Amino acid sequence: MPLLLEVKELEKVFIKKTGSMFKRKKTDVYAVNNISFSIRKGEILGIIGESGCGKTTTIRMIMRLMKESNGDIIFNGKNLCASSDSEITKIRKDMQMIFQDPYDTLNPGMRIVDILMEPLNVHESSLSREGKYKKVKEITEAIELIPAEDYLQRYPHQLSGGQRQRIAIARSVILRPSFIAADEPTSMLDVSVRAGILNLLLDLRDKFGLTMLLITHDLSTASYMCNRIAVMYQGSIVEIGSTQQIINSPKHPYTKALVSVVKDLNHFIKNREKMILDGEVDSTKRASGCIFVSRCPNQEHICHSKLPIMETLSENHSVACHFHQSFHENLSQEMEHLST
Repeated sequence: MPLLLEVKELEKVFIKKTGSMFKRKKTDVYAVNNISFSIRKGEILGIIGESGCGKTTTIRMIMRLMKESNGDIIFNGKNLCASSDSEITKIRKDMQMIFQDPYDTLNPGMRIVDILMEPLNVHESSLSREGKYKKVKEITEAIELIPAEDYLQRYPHQLSGGQRQRIAIARSVILRPSFIAADEPTSMLDVSVRAGILNLLLDLRDKFGLTMLLITHDLSTASYMCNRIAVMYQGSIVEIGSTQQIINSPKHPYTKALVSVVKDLNHFIKNREKMILDGEVDSTKRASGCIFVSRCPNQEHICHSKLPIMETLSENHSVACHFHQSFHENLSQEMEHLST
């Protein structure tokens, strides 16, 4: 399948101010640090990582809700970073976003019918009100709120959390975009309704031919939803591959740690040892060596002085680690070579 989205060397640096009024100190915070990835039409790419690793900042730059410090974002052949506001407005119809909190993203003073009709008023203003209402009714039924008439005249506070998120999803797909960016769309919902929302997204992907970027901190959710997974740590992508490659054959020690502690993966990963990481994340300085070195159980001298580059291991599988085959495996090979 052809590429729909390409992210090239994307970077976002924030300025953190500390100290008193007369002794103000400015520090660079590298929220996103030179990341690159692509998404093919029809697939779902997941970006996973712990809180503060730069996932949401990445998605907000892609959706042009935040300006990048450096890099390029190519959507359907067009560089969004070099596009004017008017050009972005036109492209907006084809790329939509589902936000994390359905309680904050729906206007409490608007009825559901008006919330869903708002994108049509902006991008399909020539359509009659009857035509718009027909589309609103169809998309409401597509998100499994049936009959639609029972919901369209309500206000957001009259819906449950799961129903609100369904409305937010409907608003994002009513224009039939080709690309959806979802920022942890189930994290604010009760566990009992999360599976229904995830299945709805998969159904809409198949029905409308959507391409998706899914942000999540939950590896089990990513393994259920995504064709490929990118693992993010301290603003950088440290490993990216197919879901099966990431789950069954993780190469980066951070990925291994994530996989080892997810109980929901026990049904297809046997005899694995839990890997607990020590240390804390510090994004206030750019590391001269590997960004994971302070927490890595396999660190060596080279890890402190040389930044590992992203190395292609096989089709769709890449990792940024000096010892992606594990330090002990490399050591045993060296010892065997010396003994012969």
